[in-house]
Amino acid sequence: MKIKSFLIETKYVERDSFIWNMAGSMLMAFQSVIMLMILTRVLGLKEAGIFTIAYANANLFLTIGKYGMRNFQVSDVRGQFSFPEYGISRVLTSAVMLIVSIGYVWYIGNKNAYSLDKSLVIIWMCVFKMVDAAEDVYHAMYQQKGRLDIAGKAMTLRLAVTILFFGIGLIVTRNLLIILIASTLLTALLFVLFTKYSNDGFEQLGGKDVSGREVIRLLKICFPLFLGTFLSFYIGNAPKYAIDSILSDELQACYGFIAMPVFVIGLLNGFVFNPMVARMSLMWNQGKIKRFVKLFLGQMLVIVLITGVCMTGAYLIGVPVLSAMYNTDLTPYKTELLILLLGGGFLAFSGLQVTIITIIRFQKSLAWGYMIVAALAYILSPVLVERYSMFGATVLYLGLMLMLCVIFGILLVYGIVTGMGKKEVS
Repeated sequence: MKIKSFLIETKYVERDSFIWNMAGSMLMAFQSVIMLMILTRVLGLKEAGIFTIAYANANLFLTIGKYGMRNFQVSDVRGQFSFPEYGISRVLTSAVMLIVSIGYVWYIGNKNAYSLDKSLVIIWMCVFKMVDAAEDVYHAMYQQKGRLDIAGKAMTLRLAVTILFFGIGLIVTRNLLIILIASTLLTALLFVLFTKYSNDGFEQLGGKDVSGREVIRLLKICFPLFLGTFLSFYIGNAPKYAIDSILSDELQACYGFIAMPVFVIGLLNGFVFNPMVARMSLMWNQGKIKRFVKLFLGQMLVIVLITGVCMTGAYLIGVPVLSAMYNTDLTPYKTELLILLLGGGFLAFSGLQVTIITIIRFQKSLAWGYMIVAALAYILSPVLVERYSMFGATVLYLGLMLMLCVIFGILLVYGIVTGMGKKEVS
């Protein structure tokens, strides 16, 4: 079968891993951008604002589904847990993701007087993102075994078809809820087919003994990673939640438009860094600390350069380009755009720090840093947004990202120094 051959056959694994991981990551990052561009033109700012908060909530609850386990699974080079144990744990976390999503929408819908249509859009968006959680556990296994190319191809195909279907369907139906339900069913079907085609030669989820005790132990070990990731998304989305409670759906849409370039920094950083995770895990386990630290410092420089280039581009042409993309005048928000981009640089840096802290198995310390910053976000977000509107939301975002970097920087240095004392450094 042509699709199966395309997914699993390659002569140049490293090259294809980089290319297809980059393509899939770009589509994942720009999925909401493309959808919003179409949505704004077809249905207007109000529906775009509903989509923005729905997508933010879905990504927050996706952290429950993924449970912060991707980098832990990829860096499990000694086989501490089997793939079936990772798979069963993902079934459990995905079920919890759905239950929490429905409960949250019921609570916040009553509090903020959501319409039935808005509540259903948010719930279905969460179901839509559950597919990402299911797919992730397989793709982590491919990456761990040196076949990130398979994961990249499958993700790229699934997302490309889904986005195209959503765009055309929205133009035809002019109904966000209906096309979101249809897109969810389609993307789930594509996930099942591509996983079936690509999983030959790898461990299967079924047919093997699974230790319930080991699944529970895995969930306990990764709980700090989950909590950290969940709080990280809450912190990043805190301005959106405050806007949802205090301002309008239209301003929510505008914030989403100018926040879009923020993810470009993390995306470009991920292109360079994601293929290095398995290699850096081996370096750390083999005691090659100097090379390990050198790669980390090099990635820091990459983030600085990417952030600088993005901010320069945004200053020169950012507002007119975004205004044209979303068919909305964003001229009043140039300062807010630059503030958000600077915050995006700190976001990428904190993400790098979290990955390194996970590799050196110091992840239990992450939860404390996230809890401190999340508490500040909860306290400050309504105050700043109510008093300073959009400007307050962007300054809040920058401040929260900076605090994360400072706290994680301290934890990272301590973790590496402590780890060096337990290894034969080379």
